[in-house]
Amino acid sequence: MLLNHFSISMVITLLVISLTSASAEPKTELLPEPLTLDLALSLIDQQHPDLRYVDADLKSAHSNLQQVLSSNDLTVNLKAAARWIEPSVLATDQSTEDHRLGFFVNKTLYDFGRTSIQVDAASQIIASHKLFYLNAQQQQYITVMKRYFDVVLADLQFYRYNEEMAVTFIRFDRMNSRKKLGQNTEIDVIEKEVEYQRIRRLRTFSENQQRVTRSLLAQALNKPNNLPTTLTRPELDVVSRKLPEIELLQKKVNENNPTLRALRASLVAAKNDIQFARSDSKPVLSGGLETFAYARETRSSDAWRVNITLDVPLWSGERVDAAVAKAKAALYKIEAQLAQQELLAQQQVLELWLGIKTLKTKYDEVLVAMDFSELSLDKNRALYELEVKADLGFSMVRFSEAERKVAQTKFDIALAWAQLDALSGSLLNKENRILTNK
Repeated sequence: MLLNHFSISMVITLLVISLTSASAEPKTELLPEPLTLDLALSLIDQQHPDLRYVDADLKSAHSNLQQVLSSNDLTVNLKAAARWIEPSVLATDQSTEDHRLGFFVNKTLYDFGRTSIQVDAASQIIASHKLFYLNAQQQQYITVMKRYFDVVLADLQFYRYNEEMAVTFIRFDRMNSRKKLGQNTEIDVIEKEVEYQRIRRLRTFSENQQRVTRSLLAQALNKPNNLPTTLTRPELDVVSRKLPEIELLQKKVNENNPTLRALRASLVAAKNDIQFARSDSKPVLSGGLETFAYARETRSSDAWRVNITLDVPLWSGERVDAAVAKAKAALYKIEAQLAQQELLAQQQVLELWLGIKTLKTKYDEVLVAMDFSELSLDKNRALYELEVKADLGFSMVRFSEAERKVAQTKFDIALAWAQLDALSGSLLNKENRILTNK
């Protein structure tokens, strides 16, 4: 009876432990099934390492501003000193304990604009890093788009080679059967087998790419252990989007590009740094209050002191000039970076603008090619049903390949538009997001 009671207790204990450990394990949030492009873009994680890396600079800029704002704050200190002395024979008080306690309050009253210059510079740095963070968010948005498209294209590629491998295997098998009947030679069979093995390799590679692209998409969504299974093919409304004149686009990008705006804010901060370096020769007005307690008082022991101090630098050697020269060098570097990025942005706009025009022409081409392959497939299917044609496998392969090219061209147009919108800083605005026909 005791043994049975012990066994029941052990079972209950083990159940409690297992349930506790199971509840303690972190639950992995599963991706929606099927996953759509709109859902994927809405699942972008702001804790992704790429975004956290940029956000760290923004947090550092905020802390720098806080440090500047607090640089002239009131300071309160308590200073205690325990001392033992051998007093002079002339001293009235011959005690050896000379302990002291001091209370100090200090405050910078006026620094002739030095702090305000630092505050302006720190505020501009925050504005700069906010724009860099916006750019990082846009790049993450584009990355998720591209990774999503890569998965869809990998699936289409796999379906295409899967069909072709089935067709080539049937032809190889038929050739091998006819060889046994003496209707084909050994070389005919090997030729078909070579073709079958080539397609089999491409099919295996495309199957592997399905896993690789899903892994990259999961990483872009900051869910590396949660690979999506089923993705819907987006029907993108981008081909009909009107392309503005190149001059209008370049002007818009020059005014609104996040990187250019961030560098311009950094430029203002650098100019403030030069002013701050020059202000090192300006005076500082400060005030203080001090109170003291003594274990051994003398004639020079003050109970309290109040002071106002004006500190006027008269000569600092070459330190101010050196600091100004260093700040100017930083300014020149930012000016050069800004000029580089302006040229790069203009060139990127031109290439994307021309690229979209080319892709629209290509889309017309692949669309006609898909229509042709679809009509050819219908024709061959009719012949197959009338038993005039032995199979219609390669017609299906050609249609699958044409369908994949149409999808890839449309995806390329969507990515080009997304990059153009990102250059103008408007990708994350609702009116400029890539729209899908659900």
